[in-house]
Amino acid sequence: MKWIDMMQYIHIVQLVSFIMLLTYAAMIDLKTRTIPDHIPVLIILIGLIDIEPISAVLGLMLVPLPYFIMALLKENSIGGGDIKLMGACGFCLGLEAGYMASILGLMLAIIIHFAYSVIGNKKVIKNIPLAPYLGAGCLIAYFLVK
Repeated sequence: MKWIDMMQYIHIVQLVSFIMLLTYAAMIDLKTRTIPDHIPVLIILIGLIDIEPISAVLGLMLVPLPYFIMALLKENSIGGGDIKLMGACGFCLGLEAGYMASILGLMLAIIIHFAYSVIGNKKVIKNIPLAPYLGAGCLIAYFLVK
């Protein structure tokens, strides 16, 4: 087996693992409104497979920063699990794709919950589980940037 072929298999394993962890995080967040701490840790480990050190560290520190600031400014606005999840995804995706994932995920959450409230004529839930939307944004960014 050639080195190039082996690297392709490694990237496939990385992508499938990333998808599985984001799906698991979304399911748990929908059910319990929490994201277990081991999920961001596993996503960081996946990010170590094919790491660009500078982009990964910047993604880890800067992508979750807006979420952290919002959590400090307004109590019960953003959960710690969402902050840690986006930090880990920023590490795995890198700075550029991490910010793109964040913007796409939040846009999805706003659009879907707005449509739900208008079409369904229902009141929007006060606490929205963000992991499904952030996970979708991460996957879209993964395919667009990486």
